[in-house]
Amino acid sequence: MKNAEEKLSKLNKDLAKAKTFFLDNIKDIDSPIHIYTHLDADGLSSGAILGKALYRERLPFQITVLRQLEKSEIQSLSNKIKDNNGFLFFCDLGSGQYLELQKNLIINKKFTSFLILDHHLPQDISNKEEIDSINEIHRNTSPWHINPYFFDIDGSKEISAAGLCYYFSKCLNSQNLDLSPIAIVGAIGDIQNQYTNKSFQGLNSLILEDAKNSGLIEVVNDLNFSALRPINEAIAYSNEIKLPGLTNNAAKTLVFLKTLGILIENTEGSVKTLNELNQDEKQKISSAIIEYASLKLDLEPSNIINKLIINRYILREEITHSELHDAREFSYLLNACGRTYNASLGIAIAMGDRKKIYKQSKEVRQNYRKLLHESLFWIENKEKIQQKEYIQYFFGENVIPENIIGTITSILIFQNIQGIDKSKPIFGLAKRKDENVYKVSGRAHEKIVKKGVNLSEAIREACIHLNLDVLGGGHPPAAGTKIPVDTVESFLENCNLAIQNQLKHIKS
Repeated sequence: MKNAEEKLSKLNKDLAKAKTFFLDNIKDIDSPIHIYTHLDADGLSSGAILGKALYRERLPFQITVLRQLEKSEIQSLSNKIKDNNGFLFFCDLGSGQYLELQKNLIINKKFTSFLILDHHLPQDISNKEEIDSINEIHRNTSPWHINPYFFDIDGSKEISAAGLCYYFSKCLNSQNLDLSPIAIVGAIGDIQNQYTNKSFQGLNSLILEDAKNSGLIEVVNDLNFSALRPINEAIAYSNEIKLPGLTNNAAKTLVFLKTLGILIENTEGSVKTLNELNQDEKQKISSAIIEYASLKLDLEPSNIINKLIINRYILREEITHSELHDAREFSYLLNACGRTYNASLGIAIAMGDRKKIYKQSKEVRQNYRKLLHESLFWIENKEKIQQKEYIQYFFGENVIPENIIGTITSILIFQNIQGIDKSKPIFGLAKRKDENVYKVSGRAHEKIVKKGVNLSEAIREACIHLNLDVLGGGHPPAAGTKIPVDTVESFLENCNLAIQNQLKHIKS
């Protein structure tokens, strides 16, 4: 914790400079501040945090949600720039494109009124060990570029973009401490609660302390299942806990639960959700699953418990047992909104709207869950995963659209899905409707990332070998780009070779 506090102190010094830079640049503006953010849960959380902070300062703003910050988008921005044309924020994107922003805005247009708040590795940086290069970027882009890697903070594990936006907002006005729960929602959306029992480390843990000390979040131990689905469905369709004979079979799971002597139905005759179970009932289910898994999977009980019992982050000011009461469910809701072209709903909810928009978002989430389930079922049953020696990949074809290809790829590699080799990175490719390109999303399990596999570097190398003038990158375990359709086979083979070289380097 002390190490995290020391890093936060360094970050806060830069944020103070960024705050001064921001306030100086908005003194004479005559148009709304424009926030550009990404469409996933972390991006929507980031945009909402900044939007709420600007609203409290009575500063007019607009929020635009992007699928990616591509060269064409940056060029379009540059073409719209005029003298005193407002201030721009780039959150959950921008670091991986900082050279393009620098060239198109600062050099070509003499426009300096923008600020990047991003947690991805900076453009042309392959890994966090390139300390000298990262420090040089820090020196050359201050004060308009805030990135955790400048302060030896791992942006893939220790803080998300929402966390950076939270700390900037808190620097702007201490009242914004109450935005800490949304920062936690964003971090969960980026799977940064990946430590023991779904806990946090680094600056995320400090943000959580802010939320807990303010009485905004309570951390409780609970079963690692959806809190909102009927408990038999929650267990049967869990992506993280697989139980032979029960998984994907809600009817058999219901029979299994009834043998435990638990009153499974609620007063309305429906199967209870996890939220409706009392502690004694949860304990019976927990003990039964541990015993069942020990027999069926021959696992030590301690190994099962580590997956079965997790930290649940309860937002205390939200309606009890609603989709917003549990930070994980909240993040799912935001991701559903962003990935189904309903980003404005997610932004409004994260900023505090609890009226008709919230009701709309529940339907969006239900449809999104159905889309994910159908996509995963299609991949497994149609055997769509293809293998090379060092990577695996699949095409979305006409089933999985670009907006969810990254989510599907994450589920495949990070959860227990049949037919997936976690010792290899996986690449999902979806054809973009309005362009003759594939959106590429790569994911690698933490076990091979720890051994040195770096998808950000592999994707960038593959693009360079093919002379592709595209932006690509992200984090070692999660990265992406877009490529012309006619280059796909060569691109995948170059990724395969890049991963092979990374593994050879590890062994040597």
